[in-house]
Amino acid sequence: MSRTLKILLIVAGLVVVIASVFYVRTMTWMGEFTSINRYFTGESCTRVQGVPGPEDIAIDRERGIAYISAYDRRLAASDDPGAGAVRGGIYIMDLNAPAEGLFMRPITPILPDRFRPHGISLFKGDDGRRTLMVVNHPGGSEHTVEIFDLGADNVLTHRKTVTDPLIMSPNDVAAVSHDAFYVTNDHDRPSQDGRTMAALFASEITSVAYHDGETTRTVADGLALANGVAVSNDGGKVYVTETLGRRLRIYARDVATGDLEETDRVFLGTGLDNIDVARDGALWIGAHPKLATFLDHASDPANLSPSHIVVVRENDGGGGVGSTAYLDKGAELSASSVGATYRQRLVIGAVFDPAVLVCEMGGSVTAAPATPAPDAE
Repeated sequence: MSRTLKILLIVAGLVVVIASVFYVRTMTWMGEFTSINRYFTGESCTRVQGVPGPEDIAIDRERGIAYISAYDRRLAASDDPGAGAVRGGIYIMDLNAPAEGLFMRPITPILPDRFRPHGISLFKGDDGRRTLMVVNHPGGSEHTVEIFDLGADNVLTHRKTVTDPLIMSPNDVAAVSHDAFYVTNDHDRPSQDGRTMAALFASEITSVAYHDGETTRTVADGLALANGVAVSNDGGKVYVTETLGRRLRIYARDVATGDLEETDRVFLGTGLDNIDVARDGALWIGAHPKLATFLDHASDPANLSPSHIVVVRENDGGGGVGSTAYLDKGAELSASSVGATYRQRLVIGAVFDPAVLVCEMGGSVTAAPATPAPDAE
């Protein structure tokens, strides 16, 4: 064997080893080597058929109404001739109804005419006035936050469209007044190739922006795919999930300026999505335990993606304790994106499935388990 051939074989061997190590590392942090056992300590879950992609849910706990954001992401991303005309909607569900009476009723406004809603947030003022804010992806590279006034009869009236170069790839929104909000950017680059490379390396390059009603500025950055955002019940904290970082970031919020200062991080080991802050302050978070499987599910509904609802309760001295309230391989509902609570009920939304799951917890949702769910098979 010649010296040149030996060198080539050694180089090829090194390439194979490096590629194998990279593959194992990537699949590990994406959760692909984790088996899933169903875990749910409540009484029962009811699948409520509706429309494709009920991705985010905001609950008016005073009225017992769930507001649901949905659009058909698969069709919109397809080569189908009707893909460009896909229009999503906002739906409501009366959570005071019995399980057999649950349904999603559309309240989609006429404007804007190009409407593909993503993350949503409900704000209620001291005077009882309600505002619903919605991340919107009208098409192409355009992204907006739409602000609606919400009437007592659940009629949505479009009031304002917010655009800004710093709102470049919005995912979720958290309203802090009738005009001000925080919004996460889940990417910092327009090209799909750039986004893929950033995902493969779990790059900490995404951000959170704050819009004060007039101007927008970045208030947090260095996140590995910033996704869900929520504000504590007292308004003093902001919570942000990192899907690729698989952790929750906690920020102290300056109420006067909107500025954020990071105070803590809680690693949860699952691909975190939207956040619901319960009445008792606990964080209920939709999650994707297997991120590569989730991508397979995005392209083919036959490839089920696990659903995971995590509960985080903060410790007095910092940090937090994470537990599992719901875990399933995806047969009941695939690719859970949010878990929102109302009294004894947990409402689970999904990125693609044409349904939501309403689970009876068998008591107050504050009694969710305080220990992690059993590990894989």
